[in-house]
Amino acid sequence: MKKTENGETQQKGRSNISYAIMSLVFPGMGQIVRGRVLAGLLFLLNVILYLAPLALVPQNTQYDIKTPSLLIALILWGGSSLDAFLYRSSFLIMALLISLLSFGAGFFGSFLILPNLDI
Repeated sequence: MKKTENGETQQKGRSNISYAIMSLVFPGMGQIVRGRVLAGLLFLLNVILYLAPLALVPQNTQYDIKTPSLLIALILWGGSSLDAFLYRSSFLIMALLISLLSFGAGFFGSFLILPNLDI
């Protein structure tokens, strides 16, 4: 432990780069290790949600859903690393994650369910 100028003790912790690397290896891990469990789980759920169509949706020549979902997943994965490096997550980042999760669940859910309905 280190003593600060105010006489308080400070624990020696990991650097911001190590948290960013954790989030590059596994999305949201840097946030979870830092104690921001909700942000880490939202990053993880979003990346899983946007990677799911790569395995679940068959290739369709009329609609290309795999490319946009892959790009969004990679951007979220990189954003997770950047957020873990910067440490402070703002309300806007949390709102963005929740809105992306809601949009992805609705869009991909309807894409998987609607073509199978007999109307």
